[in-house]
Amino acid sequence: MIESINSRTGISSSLLQTTQATLADLPRRLNAPSRNPTPNNSKTLPLLPRSIERNRQQWSSDANILKLELPQRTLSPNLNPRQWLLTGNHRLARLVTATIGDRWLTHLEDLQQLTPLAGDPLFQLQWQTIKQTNKQAFAKALQRLQGIKINVNSLFDLQLQPICGHQRQLLNILHIINLFDRLKQNPGIDILPRTFIFGDASVLQSPEIDSAVEASHSLVSDIERRETIALIESLGRVLAADPDVCDKLQVIYVPESAALTNQMFAAADVTQQIATATTEDVDLGELKAAINGVISIGSLGKTNTWLQQIVGAENCFRFGLAIPEIALFKEYGYDPYNYYKHYPQIRQAIDWLLSGHFTPDAPGLCKSIVDKLMGTDEHMVLADYMFYMACQSLVSETYRHQATWTHMSIMNVAGVK
Repeated sequence: MIESINSRTGISSSLLQTTQATLADLPRRLNAPSRNPTPNNSKTLPLLPRSIERNRQQWSSDANILKLELPQRTLSPNLNPRQWLLTGNHRLARLVTATIGDRWLTHLEDLQQLTPLAGDPLFQLQWQTIKQTNKQAFAKALQRLQGIKINVNSLFDLQLQPICGHQRQLLNILHIINLFDRLKQNPGIDILPRTFIFGDASVLQSPEIDSAVEASHSLVSDIERRETIALIESLGRVLAADPDVCDKLQVIYVPESAALTNQMFAAADVTQQIATATTEDVDLGELKAAINGVISIGSLGKTNTWLQQIVGAENCFRFGLAIPEIALFKEYGYDPYNYYKHYPQIRQAIDWLLSGHFTPDAPGLCKSIVDKLMGTDEHMVLADYMFYMACQSLVSETYRHQATWTHMSIMNVAGVK
C-alpha cells in the first residue's frame, strides 16, 4: 500500500524510508535483552522477518496468511446501509442520487457506478464541499450541546468504540502525546491539524452477571473505562489551554448520543478500528463508516481484513501484528518494558503520562494505567505502537493530497454492496 499511495501522491521518499527502516528494525529490537531475565528452560523470542516484510510492503493482512474464513461480500438483510446514509448523511445521499439515480436505494450494488467518478475533479469538489458542510454542522451541534469549539479545517479523527482495553484507546492517546511532545520541542513544526474525537459505544444496559468472578471482572472493566474517559477529558482540557498546541491538536470526548453519532460519521475524515487483532466475529456495523466515505485505520483483525476486501486494500490503512504473530509473542514471552527501553517515542509518551502533566486535577490517575501497560500489556499496545505511529504518519501525508484522499473516500462508498 505504501508504494501505491506514493505513486499516486508523490509523498516524500524520506518518510517512506523512515517508515520502512522502523519496521525493518523491529526484529532486532524485539530480541533485545529483557528487563526480566528469561529462565533457562524458556524459549527465546523468534525473529519475525516475514511479518515485518509484509507490513513494510503492505499495510494489510492477506486472508490466506491469516487462514481466516471470511464472509461473503453481500450483506445481511438485517443491515441497511442505505438508512445509515439517508438518515445520517442526507447531503451525501442527495449527491449520490443526483449522480447515479435512485436505484441504489433498492440495489446497493449500484453504488459501484461511483467508481469511474472517483477521480473526476468536479465530482471530487462536490464531495469535498459536502464533507466540509458536514463538519461545520457537527461543530455547531457540539458547541451548542457541550460548549466546545473545534477547528473545522482540521482532519477529523474519530474513534467511536466501547471504551475498554481491547479497543486500545491508549494507542490513540499515546500518539496524541507524541504529537504534543513534537510541538513542544518545536512549536513551528509543520504538523497537520487534527481534531481527535472519542466516543463510547458501550451498550448502555448492564449485562447479566452470573457469578462473583464475572462481577469482579465487570467492576475492573468499569474502573478502567472511567479512568480512560477521565484521561481523555483531562487531556483535551490541557491541550486546549496550551498556546503551543491548541491550534494543531484538539481532543474531545462525546458521550453516547444517537443524533451526534450520525453527525460524527458524516463529518469524520478517518475512523480508528484499532482493537487488538483477534478472530472475533465480523462486525458488519463497521460498514457505517465506509458508507459515509470515512477512511479507516485498522489493525489486522478479522473484521478489518473483511472490510479491506470490501473497499479495497488501497482505500484504507492497515498496521500492526497479525493474529498468528500475536500468538507467537504470547507463546515465546512478551516484555513491554523492552519497547519502553528501546523506543524514544514510547518512552517520551509514557514519561509524559507519569509526570501528571495531562491530569493536573488527579496526578495519580495515570499510574494505574501505566502500571498495566508496563506490566503485562495484555492488549499488545506497545508491541503495535511503532507500526501504528508510522501508519498515522502516512495518513497525515496522504490527507495533504486531497485529490488522492477524496478518491479513497469515494471508493469506500462505491465498495459497499
